Amino acid sequence: MTTDAEAYLRKARENLASAEADLSAGRLNSAASRAYYAAFQAAVAALIEQGISPRGESWDHKFVISEFSGKLIRRRKVVSGRLTGTLDVLLQRRLRADYRPAALGRREASDSSRKATEFVQQLEIRLKEQKPA
Repeated sequence: MTTDAEAYLRKARENLASAEADLSAGRLNSAASRAYYAAFQAAVAALIEQGISPRGESWDHKFVISEFSGKLIRRRKVVSGRLTGTLDVLLQRRLRADYRPAALGRREASDSSRKATEFVQQLEIRLKEQKPA
């Protein structure tokens, strides 16, 4: 695995830990936000390992979601179809948590943490199995 992919996976694990800590402490909006970023950073690691990179220097959210779903799930089938839509759901919850006045409930925050954990774990397993592009 490349050093960049490893770095993004470390960030993903760190954000998962933050999401769990925030959930336990009742910081539900923060938990949902950190859960999204955990999944996002794991997706970036997977894209890097497949030789996919953004045109500029930064990983745009729409680019990552589109490339992950389109290339890694649908076209190349290197990632399980069960992960289809996960990034979209987590992003929508993060946007509500960060930019709307109403707080997320415990159920949604807990579900976000669970989905992100599954997402990151599945990608970690897959990245250990595959060879770089």
